[in-house]
Amino acid sequence: MNRRYSASAALAVVCLALSSIVAAESPFTLSLAVGAFDADTDDSDGPHLNELSYNAILGYEWSRYLALDAEFFHIESDSDFSVFGERSAFAGQAIGLSVRLQWPLADDFHLFLRAGAASFRLSEAELLDEALDDTWHQPMYGAGIRGKHWFVEYVSYGEQDDLYVEQLRGGLVVRF
Repeated sequence: MNRRYSASAALAVVCLALSSIVAAESPFTLSLAVGAFDADTDDSDGPHLNELSYNAILGYEWSRYLALDAEFFHIESDSDFSVFGERSAFAGQAIGLSVRLQWPLADDFHLFLRAGAASFRLSEAELLDEALDDTWHQPMYGAGIRGKHWFVEYVSYGEQDDLYVEQLRGGLVVRF
């Protein structure tokens, strides 16, 4: 567990250092985030998996109201146990493309909605059905708040075979 928190702290320090040396008004952004993902089913006896997630998001802000983001999202659980005591080792990745609609509340503070599509894959699953080792393409959506150099948001990656994947993430934004 300490290794995960050390990696998260190192990521935050690198982002802060980079944000102080780049162009503050550039429309290009690189966001690095750490979050908590949740993968579960409607069935209370089914798997319910939670772990840290790592995200990289490359964006272009056309205006104060509209942006385009491409993201990579990685999750991994080496040998955790679900709330039902079953082994739940797995890994997963998502690649997404989305539009971010923003509502400025102040010069450097926005509420936003995200809509797009993601290609998601769970692999090396020991608890989930083998069908989930395939890639699936789903609409993705989210909402959050964003400052000039930070953001917090909820994102849903949809449903595949009754498995819902979503995350709550927060990170730092670097303009370049």
